[in-house]
Order: sequence, then C-alpha cells, then structure tokens
Amino acid sequence: MRTRGYTVLGWVVWQLGRWVVKRKLTQNRAKLGAAATVALVLVGGLAAARAAGGDD
Repeated sequence: MRTRGYTVLGWVVWQLGRWVVKRKLTQNRAKLGAAATVALVLVGGLAAARAAGGDD
C-alpha cells in the first residue's frame, strides 16, 4: 500500500473512532459524571492530606 493509502486508511479509522467514542459518551454520561466527581474528590483529598502532612 502506498503512503496515500495509509493516509486514507488512517483518516477512516480516526473518523470511526471519533464516532464510537462520541456514541459511548452520550450513552454513559451519568456514569462518567459520577466517576469524574469521585476522581475530583480523591484528588482533593490527596492534596489536602499532602498539605496537612507537610507542616512538620
């Protein structure tokens, strides 16, 4: 396959991948929101623990 063929194939795969990701995101929006909230709470807790632990 020539370079042009690989370029077209890559573009097609990229477009299909984007379509699949968008579709999955819309289907699982509530789950993703909950997971993001939990992740933010964990990161905030770690930051607070580090700040409190650094006052030796």
